Amino acid sequence: MKYNGIIQKKTALLADYLTRLRSELNDVTFARFNSNWAMQRMTERSLQVMIEIIIDIAERVIAIENAGPAETAGRAIEKLVELKVITKPDPYVDMVRFRNLIVHRYEAIEPELLYTIATAKLSDFDSFMQELDKCD
Repeated sequence: MKYNGIIQKKTALLADYLTRLRSELNDVTFARFNSNWAMQRMTERSLQVMIEIIIDIAERVIAIENAGPAETAGRAIEKLVELKVITKPDPYVDMVRFRNLIVHRYEAIEPELLYTIATAKLSDFDSFMQELDKCD
């Protein structure tokens, strides 16, 4: 990866959050998740922070490349595609949309959605880090 310093620290933090979230949710059934308010809030906050890290990395790369600023977080992701840092905007733009939901419509977060993302979509974070790592 040609990017270092702050981006490496943020990537390491993202990897740490990912590891911890996976560990906390290992073998957790939806029934258990659905009945555990603290687990839902931990998952929600962890996902929010992880997405914020991706946005921060995108904005940092854009600044390093003198390609910004991006008007929105979604646009920052699209600029990463233009800069050939990542190959496509999805699923990362979807992450930004979910982050906006958490921040602005926090009362509407359904446990099913949290559980699905936390048990079936965490590999998207791995993919982001892998794409970033391959960047020349």
